[in-house]
Amino acid sequence: VLFAVPVISAMAQEVVVEEIIVTAQKRAENIQDVPISITAFSGDFLVENGMVSIEDVSRITPNFSVYSSNRLTIRGIGSSGNNAIESSVGVFIDGVYYPRPRSVIGKLLDVETFEVLRGPQGTLFGRNTVAGALNITTRNPLEEASGTIELGIGDYDAYELGGMYNAALSDNVAARVAFKYVDRDGYGTNTHDGEDFGARDDLVARGKVLFDLGDRLSLLVTADYAEINSEGNAVELLNSTRSTVFEAITTALYGSSPVTEDSYDWKINQVHLDGFKDEQRGVSLDINYEYGNAMALRSITAVREWQADNTDLDVRLPASLAPGSTRFQTDTFSQEIQLISPAGNTLDWLAGLYYYQEGYDIDETRSAGDSFCDPTISAISAPLGALCLASEQEKANVITFSQELESIAFFGQLTWNISDTWDASLGIRWSADRKNGDFDDQVNNPVVTMIHSPETTLGMKRDDSKTTGFANVNWYVTEDVMLFATWSTGYKSGGFNSNGGAQPLGEDRRIFAPEESTNYELGVKSELLDGSMTVNATLYRTDLDDFQDLGFDGLSFVVINAGKLRQQGIEADINWAPIDPLRIVAGVSYLDSEYLSFEGAPPLPGGTAQDLTGERRNLSPEWQTSLAADWTQSFADGLEWYVGASWSWVDEQNVGGSSNNNPQSMQDAFSFINARLGLRSADGDWNVTLFGNNLSDEDYCQAIFDQPIGGLFGAVDAVNNTSVQRCVLGAPQTWNLRATFRF
Repeated sequence: VLFAVPVISAMAQEVVVEEIIVTAQKRAENIQDVPISITAFSGDFLVENGMVSIEDVSRITPNFSVYSSNRLTIRGIGSSGNNAIESSVGVFIDGVYYPRPRSVIGKLLDVETFEVLRGPQGTLFGRNTVAGALNITTRNPLEEASGTIELGIGDYDAYELGGMYNAALSDNVAARVAFKYVDRDGYGTNTHDGEDFGARDDLVARGKVLFDLGDRLSLLVTADYAEINSEGNAVELLNSTRSTVFEAITTALYGSSPVTEDSYDWKINQVHLDGFKDEQRGVSLDINYEYGNAMALRSITAVREWQADNTDLDVRLPASLAPGSTRFQTDTFSQEIQLISPAGNTLDWLAGLYYYQEGYDIDETRSAGDSFCDPTISAISAPLGALCLASEQEKANVITFSQELESIAFFGQLTWNISDTWDASLGIRWSADRKNGDFDDQVNNPVVTMIHSPETTLGMKRDDSKTTGFANVNWYVTEDVMLFATWSTGYKSGGFNSNGGAQPLGEDRRIFAPEESTNYELGVKSELLDGSMTVNATLYRTDLDDFQDLGFDGLSFVVINAGKLRQQGIEADINWAPIDPLRIVAGVSYLDSEYLSFEGAPPLPGGTAQDLTGERRNLSPEWQTSLAADWTQSFADGLEWYVGASWSWVDEQNVGGSSNNNPQSMQDAFSFINARLGLRSADGDWNVTLFGNNLSDEDYCQAIFDQPIGGLFGAVDAVNNTSVQRCVLGAPQTWNLRATFRF
């Protein structure tokens, strides 16, 4: 969707849609001239509509979704966040690759443009992706001094403070700093201990210094820091999957069961220890040099670090069983060099070199907990309970995983401007990834082996390389209508399972194979009604071989290669400014999903491996649609009022964490309604806006998964292949009042 403020043409006095400039092809271009499936948002639009996170953006973007804050999907394809697995959706901020989705779930800050690129990206981007990419650009320093102050309050004792200041430090040096801090209380109440839970605070800051060293050379230095402290989400038991056996056993052992009256009311009855602290920091150097013939050389050097400290109680019962703490740490270094030809010639081209190095470490420790040995194990066997109590309690299970990745790639793309109406492009990429990994799972309490298996697999290696390509032709049928056809391939290297589990995997199953994608697109981009409307649509088919997905073994998630998958359909974006005060935006996508082959798929609860060939993939809703409208009106000298609303609808889909297509993991279709009402000065010096989110207070699950170690508590019905299910709730209805002052 091309979201933009309608403006008045100086000559014709007609309402037209403002031009949005994107950098998807490494050149500043009008989005309507870019022959790929792309949705773009200006930073001003995000701020005006209260969109403060990537999840907010996904609600109004066809075929783009965020699940449980750690899985990004495009066209139903995505990877889980914290496993040692490459992301299917690449995230690039100011040209720098961010490897873990959890590292980008904080608040958006000082954004210039937000671009969602669908389909494999590799011949123009440093890191290859199989499904698509997010290309986010933040604002650079300017010569003129300016600043903003942002204040906000909301329900759940929410408050926020932010600001930006831009200034010239000398004739050839400018700097820009921005920050935002947001804090709120939790949405949930725990009837087990009477405490509230779910509080969260976010801090994000960025500083940029731009050195203009003449007509040809510029240096941009960027440093950023972000931190999230959260008490976790509500993970409720779905009453539709209740088990009398499970309730009877847990009540007999602990005095009550985790069942509550309403599965969607943010009330739980269980020990809740969930919490995470995410920290990331990075520094990048972006050097641009323009030769005398207008050829450009760009170098992007970046060092980044991400740490996440998680605490959890996965079993989620009214007792302390196997509480755990996990530290994730990623350290990366990347170097990208691009050589870009002058624009507007018969042949436009780009050539690039990319080097990437990553170290990823996961350290997990689980204690037995107050109620594991007694009464849980003692109820099974008194001698076993005594043995459990006599053995290690604090470090009953210790898992360490480490991975070193080194990657190099050469990529390039050539565009032949055949005529004023025809263009053709060819791109190629060669990637090589080398990985080394070690996994060690120590079980220090022998009774823990009843539910968890020790395993040591050291010296794992993967050495993968692949050539991928891109071909595109586009034809301007008229000055305002372009047709395009695209073929592209993507690639994601193999890797190592980083989780322990109920069964030892061994080297054969702990190492998984690469994933490859082939994508076909037919599209149209058009400007209609004298420029007051844009209509863009893409018909696509994406085939994936050895798709990397997750299975659940009763305790943890295991990466598997899921055979062949086909995702195909259509996505369309419409933006219309019929009159000066009004803009209307709509988006719709249809997704037909099918496993072309998936023998040996993860079993249903209590069952055996199954064949899902011909079945639909999880996280692939058939339909998604959104509609937004904004009205701005002057009502007094120097004042404007504005009102806006957005509605998004997601079709029913399986949101199960495992790719076993458990019918219990189906999420019904639901709608999401946001609205805003505000007042501002005509010169833009200040504005005050009231935002309402999820106004219909929709109940929905971001993710659904089996009750952990449910077999031990009678949660699994092996006859009917069902299990008690857990739901990760989406946010409830909220409101916020924000004020911005500019100087």
